[in-house]
Amino acid sequence: MSGALEGIYNPGVVDPGVPVANPTAPFWQSSPHPLAYHQSSWPKEVADVLRIVLIKAHSLCSGATGKNDGHIKTMTFAMWEERKASFGIDEAVRISEFEFSHLRAMADAIHQDGLVSHCDLQLTEGIEVYYSQPSFDKAVEALSDMRVHVPHLAAEHRIYTGDKLARLQQSLNLSPRCVGAVGIPAASLWPYKWITGVLGPFIESGKVNVQTQTTVHQVVEEERNHDIAIVQTNRGEIRAKHVVHATNAWLGHLLPELQPYISPVRGNVVHYQASSASTTTSPLGLNHHYSYWLRYGDKDYDYLIQRKAGDIVVGRANTGRKATVDDSETDLAPMAHLRGFGDEVAAAPVPGSSAYITHAWSGILAFTQDGMPFAGRLPGRNHQWVCGGYHATGMIKAFRTAQFVAGLIAGGTPSNPTKTTNQITST
Repeated sequence: MSGALEGIYNPGVVDPGVPVANPTAPFWQSSPHPLAYHQSSWPKEVADVLRIVLIKAHSLCSGATGKNDGHIKTMTFAMWEERKASFGIDEAVRISEFEFSHLRAMADAIHQDGLVSHCDLQLTEGIEVYYSQPSFDKAVEALSDMRVHVPHLAAEHRIYTGDKLARLQQSLNLSPRCVGAVGIPAASLWPYKWITGVLGPFIESGKVNVQTQTTVHQVVEEERNHDIAIVQTNRGEIRAKHVVHATNAWLGHLLPELQPYISPVRGNVVHYQASSASTTTSPLGLNHHYSYWLRYGDKDYDYLIQRKAGDIVVGRANTGRKATVDDSETDLAPMAHLRGFGDEVAAAPVPGSSAYITHAWSGILAFTQDGMPFAGRLPGRNHQWVCGGYHATGMIKAFRTAQFVAGLIAGGTPSNPTKTTNQITST
């Protein structure tokens, strides 16, 4: 697609097929959960809201959640002007509030489940570091406009210039190339450990039936049986009253009508181990009390978390990425950048810092035309729902979108947090 809010990609209709058999291995999954490849007994009863069957083509949590960079942070101000132009002010405000709400909602859920230490949840300040003066000026202008229309969210941001920026550069060990910065509440975590930590007890107790290494070929709603849908897989059939398509970049395979609206794009990520295990020193020397977005232009940036142990996870956004569903390999230009960017963005990186890279992987993102996910019952189907298409920012979209769809399936009337922009309709 062309003109996506977070980048420019070649337009075209793509059938994503099924996930490749040999995806790259991310750092997050280097210690697989004991149930990673678990297969429960094959479900004989009809699945419904009380009998949940989770089908995975690979292992448990092997998709985007097990491959991303571990950020929970909005970039509301960076999207503000484009969203105003696309949706109008009222809807731009609703989308901003929806995304911003994910930090508290997800942190609360992790606390309630007692998984804070298990998944390394760290509430922090996310720093948008700008290395382009025109881009920084646009960010400041956007925040000024947000103060007029959505002051309670604008107040959550801090702008760093002048002496404040100088102190920030020194504290964070940023390169003098930095021309400005914006701070915003954020968090970092180990997403794979969070989700597997939630799912594990449900699987062990039999409340969730999981079928890993299972691919779905087709979902059929038979005219002679209006009560159920038939999920046809490579290992047999499963009958269900509700089928939720939550395959994100792969939605278009089983739902070809969505192919024109979802573009699968390959992202690239690397993991740097600590340069000194005894002192938890980072190879880039950055302050681990913050997470970072490093902006080189309007649609050109890296996203980085530095963990308490001194290791780093950093991903490359936009420039050099390709429209593809093949995550068995990485892209040359982004990987070359990720191995050398530290010398320019940090004040005192360890010489030869790329030698500390232990993992390099790719993952498939799902870009949508308006930047919002698809959510709700599929038109013309009695038993099928969709929940996905998170536009490369699933950590600030997926959690509450899933809550919304779950509420609909349960027969409730949950409030759509962004009105009509992310609820699928017949139009």
